[in-house]
Amino acid sequence: MHADDLDPAGRDASEAEADPAGRIGSRTRRPSTRRTRRRSFDRASLTARWEGLDAKRAIILALVISVVALTLAMPVRTYFSQRAEFDQLRAGNERLRSEVTDYQQKVNEQGDPAYIEAKARERLQFVRPGEKAVVMMYPDDDARVAAQKKAEERARNPWYGNLWESVSTPPNAK
Repeated sequence: MHADDLDPAGRDASEAEADPAGRIGSRTRRPSTRRTRRRSFDRASLTARWEGLDAKRAIILALVISVVALTLAMPVRTYFSQRAEFDQLRAGNERLRSEVTDYQQKVNEQGDPAYIEAKARERLQFVRPGEKAVVMMYPDDDARVAAQKKAEERARNPWYGNLWESVSTPPNAK
């Protein structure tokens, strides 16, 4: 029971006689006033506690808080690093699943007779009976090696030298 609950005569507010309108006693309780007093009391006690804290207790409190922080730092760091690793592994699994799908599609293609025939015609120059095979003759190796040397020499030249050569030399003389 609180001191505000008593009427001036010292009786409990619930024991006070009710008037004909149904009101209890002459004094009514005000919960908002009581809350305000309690809050100010809590603030005052908190202020008193803070002022009563000596340096030794403050150091011990700081030490305890730092030990707790250091104790929790490693598991939190481990948690975040494992989450990052998990995300990387998940992305890798998705990439591998897409590769498996691509390879499965290639296997299915290679089992198709039309695909096998097309590859045999392309790589092995197979023809059906009655068809004529046309073989393209490429330049001999000496001409190809000379063209590669000329291209390498042109690549070693500075850009302005290549530009001047392309402007000064007529197209037929190249």
